[in-house]
Amino acid sequence: MKHMITWIRKHGGTIVSVAALAVLAFFGVYYRREIWAILVSQEARDSFISYVRESGLVGLALFFGLQILQIVVAVLPGEPVELMAGLLYGTWGGLAVCLAGVALSTLIVYYCVRAAGAKALDQSALKKYRFLRDEAHVKLFLFVLFFIPGTPKDVLIYLGPFLPVKPFHFLLLATIGRIPSILTSTFSGRQFAVGSWQVSLVVIVVTSIAAGLCLLFQERILTFLASLRGRLAKRNGTEAE
Repeated sequence: MKHMITWIRKHGGTIVSVAALAVLAFFGVYYRREIWAILVSQEARDSFISYVRESGLVGLALFFGLQILQIVVAVLPGEPVELMAGLLYGTWGGLAVCLAGVALSTLIVYYCVRAAGAKALDQSALKKYRFLRDEAHVKLFLFVLFFIPGTPKDVLIYLGPFLPVKPFHFLLLATIGRIPSILTSTFSGRQFAVGSWQVSLVVIVVTSIAAGLCLLFQERILTFLASLRGRLAKRNGTEAE
């Protein structure tokens, strides 16, 4: 019995994550046309929102599944899902649903990558994010990357198992760091729902400009973080001496 409990503790997360990914993959492939339409077509989104509102808990489960699928399949756009969350559940309710989806998606990706037998990553793949190998400051850098707009957050979660940070800490950083980005989207969705489309438009424009600037200067931001890592390491080394 003791060995079974130990085995479950060691492999339980991986088993559940792989099973969840298998279910997501099945529904993602089976309903791929409908999912893509919801993400890119306003008419399809309106129909989906109406269906979710009329379906109670079933509708919530469907939306939650869409949120998780969008994050796991990193190439799918996330902004429409977060705006829909604000339309459906309000600013704070939408934030809660999205954060729950982020947390579960991060766990699924993390343990599935580990289940695939990945032990190390080709260093060339981490070239842009080489500062994340700094064990002393990796949490700070991860938080910054998840916090600022324009970074490929859904792609970054695939790096989790290769970084010198514990799974629980990585989960917290990947979830909490997204709050400002998600909150602006759910707020915009809520404002649109109550008829304040002008406020919604201003927020969307401002956040889009911020994301665009961060994307435009992404290389400079990454270079700055890398240089910051060097300065921190040098200071710590000096202090240690």
